Amino acid sequence: MMISSKCKYAIRAVIYLATKDASKTRLGGQHIAEALDLPLAFTNKILQELSRKNVINSFKGPKGGFALTEIQKRNSILFIIEAIDGLAVFYRCGMGLDHCSDAQPCPFHDTFKKIREELLSTFKNRIISDFTADDIDVTFFLSNTTRNVI
Repeated sequence: MMISSKCKYAIRAVIYLATKDASKTRLGGQHIAEALDLPLAFTNKILQELSRKNVINSFKGPKGGFALTEIQKRNSILFIIEAIDGLAVFYRCGMGLDHCSDAQPCPFHDTFKKIREELLSTFKNRIISDFTADDIDVTFFLSNTTRNVI
């Protein structure tokens, strides 16, 4: 089960925004792309899509940019996945077969079904603000750059 790169970027961008105080800071796409080492054009498209789907807020003008409200920070990670990839990824066959089901399972059906259900539950039960706690090094896990870890 894989979520798309677009969805992974979206999750990282939303968590990054969640670390900022929306009443004081609105961040532009360029700032977010640079901070997360993401492609700028792709990041801007993702941010606009997240805004259209009310995952984040978009503000126009000289003090414009993107931000999250405290209410939005309580949304689940699944909310982001649904906005970008949809939920079908949690119900598709692990081998990509159209006819796989409980009645006609593929060789991986039972194992893959358990994994999908566990992932679905995890994404549903973890909220955005879970990833912004003081004891989490957000800059480490959001960055795309390679680091040596001992």
